[in-house]
Amino acid sequence: MKELLKKILNAIHLYHPLQLFYRQTIFNIKKVCSRIIYSKYRGEGFTCNVCGSSYSEFIPDYPSKINRQAIESNHVIAGYGRNILCPNCLSTARERLVIAMLSKAGLRGKKILHLSPEKNVYRFLKGKADIITADLVPGFYRNIDKNVKQADAVKLPFDNESFDMIIGNHILEHIPDDMQAMKEIFRVLKKNETAVLQVPFSNTIESTIEEPLINDPRRQSALFGQKDHVRIYQLSDYMKRLNTAGFIVEYIPHESLHEFFGFAIQPCEGFFHIRK
Repeated sequence: MKELLKKILNAIHLYHPLQLFYRQTIFNIKKVCSRIIYSKYRGEGFTCNVCGSSYSEFIPDYPSKINRQAIESNHVIAGYGRNILCPNCLSTARERLVIAMLSKAGLRGKKILHLSPEKNVYRFLKGKADIITADLVPGFYRNIDKNVKQADAVKLPFDNESFDMIIGNHILEHIPDDMQAMKEIFRVLKKNETAVLQVPFSNTIESTIEEPLINDPRRQSALFGQKDHVRIYQLSDYMKRLNTAGFIVEYIPHESLHEFFGFAIQPCEGFFHIRK
């Protein structure tokens, strides 16, 4: 019944607008509640580099019961823990890390491809650079950018060396043929330019855990810690795959990002500096 209703709403072009309205309503309710609950923590401690608000504590975020086993048993760095969400704007730790790194880059005049655009990252970039946004299902992102394009990461509809930067934050773990997506990103990126391709990963598992053709949300949660993921990357294997696609990769460990600790970035998460 649920799938039939979805097909009907898709046919009359209402599915995505209704989904966006529902998600935005829930988000706004959470934001109002968090501001009230965390008002007692306002003050020195962490400062959000999205909205500028400061709190002695940010909101923790932990995996749901169905996702927890895979995340915890494999020690996955996946955006969970203490001080993850800003109480004022609900920005996430992973957004704040990317924005912190981008703030050190020269963005003026750059042409940037932003895949599956995150709202706060997109807003940070807007006005600083020429941004093209794209996703396989663009309807979910029209509240972020009304001009978002339809594009499959494994077959990008752009010419070779079209962009000065490509951002695909936490997308590759969703894509069955991740190597092809990496090669496409490499193809459309200009020489000597960079890509931001953060992913959930573990540095304790022996090899990447994956099942690219899986299509079972409950089993995906049990195996990978999220119902739409198809793998958990092993840290060195992820870097090796990027190297195979042609990139030069440097992993900047979390302890080397101490200048950003005040933004409440994800504990243990480092940054992949990826260059063509």
